[in-house]
Amino acid sequence: MYMGKLLIILFSSPIQFQNTDTAYELAKAAIKEGHKVSIFCDIDSVYGLKASQVLSNQKTPAKKLAELIDRGVSVLACGESARLRGIDLKKESLKGVKESSLAELAELIEESDRVVAFGS
Repeated sequence: MYMGKLLIILFSSPIQFQNTDTAYELAKAAIKEGHKVSIFCDIDSVYGLKASQVLSNQKTPAKKLAELIDRGVSVLACGESARLRGIDLKKESLKGVKESSLAELAELIEESDRVVAFGS
């Protein structure tokens, strides 16, 4: 049984900003304390969901998100943001990423006990 629901929303590029790294550390800490964690990627943060960015010799933002997925974190991506950036989520995203929408984000916000958003 989980203690609470934490929603992390990412907006910024995973390469230009450290928000994905901060979200990774926050999610790990929340999981350790028994919380259920979801991460919603919108706008430029969808670039961090590309499977091709998981490198064996480097802990990239994509690799960190893949690790969180393996640890039970629900990672969602705004389908429209991905489409507008030329990313085909079905073909290019990390295994376990769920295509989502702003409507679903609104539901997640309502269901969550805490919401933290990282923008640029």
